[in-house]
Amino acid sequence: MTTIINKGTKAGGLNTNANGLSYEKLTDLCSNFIIIETYKFGERIKFNNYEKEFIRTKKANLFKYMENYINKNIKQGHGCKQPDECYIDEENKNIFIIETKFQQVTGSVCEKIQTPDFKLWQYKRVFPNFNIIYIYCLSEWFKFKCEAEIEYLIYKNIPIFWGNNKTFKEDIINFIINYK
Repeated sequence: MTTIINKGTKAGGLNTNANGLSYEKLTDLCSNFIIIETYKFGERIKFNNYEKEFIRTKKANLFKYMENYINKNIKQGHGCKQPDECYIDEENKNIFIIETKFQQVTGSVCEKIQTPDFKLWQYKRVFPNFNIIYIYCLSEWFKFKCEAEIEYLIYKNIPIFWGNNKTFKEDIINFIINYK
């Protein structure tokens, strides 16, 4: 068996997680809502200037909070375990899953944004009583390096929000609030 070493090739490594996590913090909507009530696996929130309430979860807490709504006969799919950010509209049975992707150098990351069909299919089976809205928050790099993938996401009506856009947070909140 051959060991492959990526060190120094910019293929993954410590910066992948560090850069991604700092980008997730930058794009996190937490500065734009108030917490009404805190639960063990989520929190009831209201976005600033709006009355509608949502449940906010992150990562594995989505499945913990939604325990009573899960179809337990469905095997868990890879990549569908820990969404970066999630807003649940319990009244209208909508789950907004936000996946944040940051990239600044060439690599295989374009393949990561080719997966929404599987993820939508999987989440819809796991949460059969909810409508799943899968959203990407991408760094500017994707606009110019993953043009075919962006075209595909637009074709499939997968919402894309650009994290470096000055109105990013307002835009994504307006999308969630006004979703029909």
